[in-house]
Amino acid sequence: MLSEMGALIERHGGTPYAAPVLQEVHLGDTPEVISLVDDVCSRVVQVMVFQTGVGTKALFDSAESLGKESQVLDALANLTVISRSPKPSAVLRRKNVHIDHMPPEPFTSNDLIETIGGLELSGKSVAIQAYGGPNGLLTRTLRERGATVREVSTYTWGMPEDTAPVLAMIEDLDQGSIDALAFTSQPQIGNLIAIAAQTGKEESLRNSLARESLVVASVGPVTTKRMLDAGIKVDVEPDHPHMGNLVLALADRLNPD
Repeated sequence: MLSEMGALIERHGGTPYAAPVLQEVHLGDTPEVISLVDDVCSRVVQVMVFQTGVGTKALFDSAESLGKESQVLDALANLTVISRSPKPSAVLRRKNVHIDHMPPEPFTSNDLIETIGGLELSGKSVAIQAYGGPNGLLTRTLRERGATVREVSTYTWGMPEDTAPVLAMIEDLDQGSIDALAFTSQPQIGNLIAIAAQTGKEESLRNSLARESLVVASVGPVTTKRMLDAGIKVDVEPDHPHMGNLVLALADRLNPD
Protein backbone atom coordinates (compact mmCIF):
# COMPACT_ATOMS: atom_id res chain seq x y z
CA MET A 1 0.00 0.00 0.00
CA LEU A 2 2.90 2.35 0.78
CA SER A 3 4.43 1.84 -2.66
CA GLU A 4 1.04 2.30 -4.35
CA MET A 5 0.30 5.51 -2.50
CA GLY A 6 3.88 6.72 -2.98
CA ALA A 7 3.56 6.24 -6.74
CA LEU A 8 0.32 8.25 -6.75
CA ILE A 9 1.94 11.07 -4.79
CA GLU A 10 4.91 11.20 -7.18
CA ARG A 11 2.57 11.17 -10.16
CA HIS A 12 1.00 14.36 -8.84
CA GLY A 13 4.31 16.09 -8.17
CA GLY A 14 4.80 15.29 -4.50
CA THR A 15 7.54 13.54 -2.56
CA PRO A 16 6.27 10.60 -0.47
CA TYR A 17 7.39 10.30 3.14
CA ALA A 18 6.57 6.89 4.59
CA ALA A 19 6.35 6.53 8.36
CA PRO A 20 4.28 3.43 9.29
CA VAL A 21 2.66 3.73 12.70
CA LEU A 22 1.01 0.31 12.82
CA GLN A 23 1.21 -3.24 11.60
CA GLU A 24 -1.42 -5.92 11.17
CA VAL A 25 -1.07 -8.73 13.68
CA HIS A 26 -2.96 -11.89 12.74
CA LEU A 27 -4.27 -13.58 15.86
CA GLY A 28 -4.31 -17.05 14.33
CA ASP A 29 -6.45 -19.93 15.56
CA THR A 30 -7.63 -18.45 18.84
CA PRO A 31 -10.40 -20.22 20.80
CA GLU A 32 -12.84 -17.52 19.61
CA VAL A 33 -11.89 -18.03 15.96
CA ILE A 34 -12.07 -21.82 16.26
CA SER A 35 -15.51 -21.53 17.89
CA LEU A 36 -16.70 -19.21 15.12
CA VAL A 37 -15.49 -21.55 12.38
CA ASP A 38 -17.22 -24.50 14.07
CA ASP A 39 -20.47 -22.56 14.53
CA VAL A 40 -20.49 -21.36 10.92
CA CYS A 41 -20.01 -24.94 9.75
CA SER A 42 -22.78 -26.25 12.01
CA ARG A 43 -25.17 -23.45 10.93
CA VAL A 44 -25.39 -22.02 14.45
CA VAL A 45 -24.48 -18.67 12.88
CA GLN A 46 -27.24 -17.39 10.58
CA VAL A 47 -25.87 -13.97 9.61
CA MET A 48 -22.19 -13.24 8.97
CA VAL A 49 -20.81 -9.70 8.80
CA PHE A 50 -17.40 -9.18 7.20
CA GLN A 51 -15.92 -5.75 7.94
CA THR A 52 -12.37 -5.74 6.53
CA GLY A 53 -10.41 -7.41 3.79
CA VAL A 54 -7.52 -8.44 6.02
CA GLY A 55 -9.87 -9.80 8.68
CA THR A 56 -11.90 -11.76 6.13
CA LYS A 57 -8.73 -13.30 4.69
CA ALA A 58 -7.49 -14.14 8.19
CA LEU A 59 -10.74 -15.99 8.94
CA PHE A 60 -10.45 -18.05 5.77
CA ASP A 61 -6.78 -18.74 6.56
CA SER A 62 -7.81 -20.09 9.96
CA ALA A 63 -10.56 -22.19 8.41
CA GLU A 64 -7.99 -23.65 6.01
CA SER A 65 -5.47 -24.37 8.79
CA LEU A 66 -8.24 -26.16 10.71
CA GLY A 67 -9.08 -28.23 7.62
CA LYS A 68 -12.55 -26.71 7.40
CA GLU A 69 -12.40 -24.15 4.59
CA SER A 70 -14.65 -26.14 2.25
CA GLN A 71 -17.17 -26.62 5.07
CA VAL A 72 -17.15 -22.89 5.80
CA LEU A 73 -17.70 -22.09 2.12
CA ASP A 74 -20.58 -24.57 1.91
CA ALA A 75 -22.15 -23.08 5.04
CA LEU A 76 -21.79 -19.47 3.83
CA ALA A 77 -23.78 -20.40 0.73
CA ASN A 78 -26.79 -20.80 3.03
CA LEU A 79 -26.19 -17.84 5.37
CA THR A 80 -26.99 -14.15 5.05
CA VAL A 81 -23.64 -12.60 4.13
CA ILE A 82 -23.03 -8.90 4.76
CA SER A 83 -19.92 -7.08 3.55
CA ARG A 84 -19.07 -3.64 4.90
CA SER A 85 -17.04 -2.40 1.91
CA PRO A 86 -15.34 -3.45 -1.34
CA LYS A 87 -12.27 -4.79 0.51
CA PRO A 88 -13.96 -7.75 2.24
CA SER A 89 -16.16 -8.11 -0.84
CA ALA A 90 -13.08 -8.70 -2.99
CA VAL A 91 -11.91 -11.49 -0.69
CA LEU A 92 -15.38 -13.05 -0.62
CA ARG A 93 -15.70 -12.96 -4.41
CA ARG A 94 -12.32 -14.65 -4.80
CA LYS A 95 -13.80 -17.44 -2.70
CA ASN A 96 -17.03 -17.38 -4.76
CA VAL A 97 -19.06 -16.37 -1.71
CA HIS A 98 -22.30 -14.54 -2.45
CA ILE A 99 -22.91 -11.13 -0.84
CA ASP A 100 -26.44 -10.28 0.22
CA HIS A 101 -25.90 -6.75 1.48
CA MET A 102 -23.21 -4.06 1.17
CA PRO A 103 -23.69 -0.39 2.13
CA PRO A 104 -22.95 2.53 -0.19
CA GLU A 105 -20.00 4.85 0.25
CA PRO A 106 -18.49 5.92 2.55
CA PHE A 107 -19.06 2.48 4.13
CA THR A 108 -19.45 3.69 7.73
CA SER A 109 -21.17 1.76 10.50
CA ASN A 110 -24.21 4.01 10.10
CA ASP A 111 -24.32 3.24 6.36
CA LEU A 112 -24.18 -0.48 7.13
CA ILE A 113 -26.90 -0.24 9.78
CA GLU A 114 -29.15 1.69 7.39
CA THR A 115 -28.54 -0.82 4.58
CA ILE A 116 -29.70 -3.77 6.67
CA GLY A 117 -32.53 -1.81 8.32
CA GLY A 118 -35.15 -4.05 6.73
CA LEU A 119 -33.44 -7.33 7.59
CA GLU A 120 -35.31 -9.47 10.12
CA LEU A 121 -32.81 -10.13 12.92
CA SER A 122 -34.99 -11.01 15.90
CA GLY A 123 -33.81 -14.31 17.32
CA LYS A 124 -31.02 -14.61 14.75
CA SER A 125 -27.41 -15.46 15.62
CA VAL A 126 -25.12 -12.82 14.07
CA ALA A 127 -21.33 -13.07 13.92
CA ILE A 128 -19.24 -9.99 13.16
CA GLN A 129 -15.65 -10.13 11.96
CA ALA A 130 -14.21 -7.32 14.06
CA TYR A 131 -12.71 -4.22 12.48
CA GLY A 132 -9.35 -4.66 14.24
CA GLY A 133 -11.29 -3.94 17.45
CA PRO A 134 -14.86 -3.80 18.77
CA ASN A 135 -17.58 -1.91 16.91
CA GLY A 136 -19.87 -0.91 19.76
CA LEU A 137 -22.41 0.95 17.62
CA LEU A 138 -23.01 -1.98 15.25
CA THR A 139 -23.12 -4.60 17.99
CA ARG A 140 -25.44 -2.54 20.17
CA THR A 141 -27.80 -1.77 17.31
CA LEU A 142 -28.10 -5.41 16.24
CA ARG A 143 -28.79 -6.51 19.81
CA GLU A 144 -31.47 -3.84 20.14
CA ARG A 145 -33.08 -5.41 17.09
CA GLY A 146 -33.26 -8.78 18.84
CA ALA A 147 -30.19 -10.52 17.47
CA THR A 148 -27.72 -12.59 19.43
CA VAL A 149 -24.41 -10.99 18.51
CA ARG A 150 -20.78 -12.00 18.84
CA GLU A 151 -17.85 -9.98 17.55
CA VAL A 152 -14.70 -11.97 16.81
CA SER A 153 -11.27 -10.47 16.16
CA THR A 154 -9.11 -12.30 13.62
CA TYR A 155 -6.37 -9.66 13.72
CA THR A 156 -5.42 -6.53 15.59
CA TRP A 157 -3.42 -3.38 14.96
CA GLY A 158 -0.04 -3.46 16.68
CA MET A 159 2.74 -0.95 17.01
CA PRO A 160 5.34 -0.96 14.23
CA GLU A 161 8.45 -3.01 14.95
CA ASP A 162 10.63 -0.03 14.04
CA THR A 163 9.49 3.35 15.35
CA ALA A 164 12.53 5.24 14.07
CA PRO A 165 10.76 6.48 10.88
CA VAL A 166 7.82 7.78 12.97
CA LEU A 167 10.11 9.60 15.39
CA ALA A 168 12.01 11.11 12.46
CA MET A 169 8.71 12.26 10.99
CA ILE A 170 7.68 13.90 14.27
CA GLU A 171 11.00 15.77 14.28
CA ASP A 172 10.58 16.84 10.65
CA LEU A 173 7.03 18.00 11.40
CA ASP A 174 8.42 20.11 14.22
CA GLN A 175 11.01 21.59 11.85
CA GLY A 176 8.29 22.46 9.34
CA SER A 177 9.86 20.40 6.56
CA ILE A 178 6.69 18.39 5.84
CA ASP A 179 3.87 20.08 3.90
CA ALA A 180 1.10 17.53 4.40
CA LEU A 181 0.26 14.56 6.59
CA ALA A 182 -2.30 11.97 5.49
CA PHE A 183 -4.06 9.44 7.70
CA THR A 184 -5.38 6.40 5.82
CA SER A 185 -7.03 4.50 8.70
CA GLN A 186 -8.36 5.38 12.13
CA PRO A 187 -6.00 3.10 14.18
CA GLN A 188 -3.07 5.21 12.97
CA ILE A 189 -4.15 8.13 15.13
CA GLY A 190 -3.96 6.37 18.47
CA ASN A 191 -0.68 4.68 17.62
CA LEU A 192 0.95 7.91 16.47
CA ILE A 193 -0.06 9.73 19.64
CA ALA A 194 1.07 6.78 21.79
CA ILE A 195 4.49 6.63 20.13
CA ALA A 196 4.91 10.38 20.58
CA ALA A 197 3.81 10.20 24.24
CA GLN A 198 6.18 7.33 25.01
CA THR A 199 9.13 9.41 23.79
CA GLY A 200 8.09 12.72 25.34
CA LYS A 201 7.14 14.23 21.98
CA GLU A 202 3.34 14.43 22.21
CA GLU A 203 3.28 18.18 22.83
CA SER A 204 5.61 18.75 19.88
CA LEU A 205 3.44 16.54 17.68
CA ARG A 206 0.20 18.27 18.64
CA ASN A 207 1.72 21.70 18.07
CA SER A 208 2.88 20.60 14.62
CA LEU A 209 -0.51 19.13 13.71
CA ALA A 210 -2.24 22.35 14.74
CA ARG A 211 0.07 24.52 12.61
CA GLU A 212 -1.83 26.31 9.86
CA SER A 213 0.92 25.67 7.31
CA LEU A 214 0.58 21.88 7.67
CA VAL A 215 -2.23 20.34 5.63
CA VAL A 216 -3.72 17.39 7.52
CA ALA A 217 -5.78 14.92 5.48
CA SER A 218 -8.15 12.07 6.31
CA VAL A 219 -9.13 9.26 3.95
CA GLY A 220 -12.78 9.29 5.05
CA PRO A 221 -15.40 9.92 7.75
CA VAL A 222 -14.41 7.06 10.08
CA THR A 223 -10.83 8.33 10.24
CA THR A 224 -12.01 11.94 10.41
CA LYS A 225 -14.14 11.22 13.48
CA ARG A 226 -11.22 9.56 15.24
CA MET A 227 -8.96 12.51 14.39
CA LEU A 228 -11.44 15.08 15.67
CA ASP A 229 -12.00 13.03 18.84
CA ALA A 230 -8.23 13.16 19.38
CA GLY A 231 -8.16 16.92 18.91
CA ILE A 232 -6.53 16.81 15.47
CA LYS A 233 -7.73 19.21 12.77
CA VAL A 234 -8.85 17.88 9.39
CA ASP A 235 -8.09 20.12 6.43
CA VAL A 236 -8.84 17.65 3.63
CA GLU A 237 -11.25 14.74 3.24
CA PRO A 238 -12.07 13.38 -0.23
CA ASP A 239 -15.66 12.92 -1.37
CA HIS A 240 -15.05 9.18 -1.70
CA PRO A 241 -12.96 7.27 0.88
CA HIS A 242 -10.28 5.84 -1.41
CA MET A 243 -6.54 6.28 -1.47
CA GLY A 244 -6.49 7.69 -4.99
CA ASN A 245 -9.15 10.26 -4.13
CA LEU A 246 -7.22 11.21 -1.00
CA VAL A 247 -4.07 11.96 -3.03
CA LEU A 248 -6.08 13.93 -5.60
CA ALA A 249 -7.76 15.99 -2.87
CA LEU A 250 -4.38 16.71 -1.29
CA ALA A 251 -2.90 17.71 -4.66
CA ASP A 252 -5.82 20.09 -5.27
CA ARG A 253 -5.37 21.66 -1.83
CA LEU A 254 -1.61 22.09 -2.16
CA ASN A 255 -1.68 23.20 -5.81
CA PRO A 256 -5.02 25.00 -6.29
CA ASP A 257 -3.95 26.47 -9.65
